[in-house]
Amino acid sequence: MRLPLAVALLLTGGAMHPAAAQTPSSVVPGEELTVTLITYEPGGRLFERYGHNAIWIHDGRTGEDAHYDYGRFSFRQQNFLLRFIQGRMWYSMGFEQNVQGVVDAYIRDGRRVWIQDLNLPPEKRLQLRDFLAWNYRPENREYAYDYYRDNCSTRIRDALDRALGGALRRYGDSTSGWTWRDETRRLNQHSIPLYTGLMLMLGEPVDQVMSRWEQMFLPMRLREDLDRMTVTGADGVTRPAVLAERLVAPGGRWPTPERPANWLPGYAGAGLLLGGLLLLLRKTRAFMPLATLWMLLAGLLGTLMLVLWVFTYHRAAYANENLLQMSLITLALAVVLPGAWRGRAWAVRPGGFLAGLVVGLGVLGLLLKPLPWFGQHNVEVIALVLPPHLAVWAGLRARGRAALR
Repeated sequence: MRLPLAVALLLTGGAMHPAAAQTPSSVVPGEELTVTLITYEPGGRLFERYGHNAIWIHDGRTGEDAHYDYGRFSFRQQNFLLRFIQGRMWYSMGFEQNVQGVVDAYIRDGRRVWIQDLNLPPEKRLQLRDFLAWNYRPENREYAYDYYRDNCSTRIRDALDRALGGALRRYGDSTSGWTWRDETRRLNQHSIPLYTGLMLMLGEPVDQVMSRWEQMFLPMRLREDLDRMTVTGADGVTRPAVLAERLVAPGGRWPTPERPANWLPGYAGAGLLLGGLLLLLRKTRAFMPLATLWMLLAGLLGTLMLVLWVFTYHRAAYANENLLQMSLITLALAVVLPGAWRGRAWAVRPGGFLAGLVVGLGVLGLLLKPLPWFGQHNVEVIALVLPPHLAVWAGLRARGRAALR
């Protein structure tokens, strides 16, 4: 059951700021404000898989509400697709007065919703409200988006850290034990195509271990860390950073696992199955179109990886070790493979050489895994791709020997 936000605010500490009961002479600026963090857990669409959050500021004196969030975009934005391809996304800050209406939209979508009433002194509440109002001005609200380092949650995190006097940053100055890829795997393993695409395109930078501060790029982690934090007031007394927390809507439509699953056996099984099928068909006419299609797919994906690294600002896709498994070489093999299979003199030797080179690079990528400079989590990709590569090489090798006799 969902809880109306007006009631939830009272239950989580909104009544602890009784500005209305004070006489005008005793009113402290900012005392009338309540600051609440709203966390929306993941939804079903690709851009909802990492959750969302917002700061809700309630003015107890005027009854006005303000719901501020970041990371808004529109597919109708000018040059949106081009900017997305380039990795130069231009996102915006959002503002709503109907907080209940916004929350209800997330609840209807089956998403879990939390609220946390934050323990800020009156002057910090006032500063936070003024900063958010300033940030929402047309000249300030847009910014260059990065899905890991400058997203909806990192902007909320930074604003709250400013209000907490840097306490959140100090708390986050320790290792999380998680990598960016760990969190990506965990949140996207509900979809095999999506998971596979991300594991192919994300490079070595996302395999760095995050600090807790960096891990707050996820709204759910920010909520959890705030709930654990304490802050020391001007009086020297240490208090919880969160006065109270409440689950507004249990959601349940889009559950997320606590840890990423081990999908290596599944990918290895799929790779062996595909490789075994190609080996079985190596003496039939079905081999050539299937092998060509496989190499064409691998080559196109490898070309995309190279383009993301060299020609875009998608930093998470840089230094991608999967280029040892899929590259322009596999694309070149797809071009000459039909001719090599038919015994054309111009294609037999180049086809055999390229097939051997594709396998050699794939094996090299596997052998390099123990070295500290090759720490990308891509063993699943190698297990999926290398067996079919070996099968294509074996089929072309046998065909080439027959053609050269």
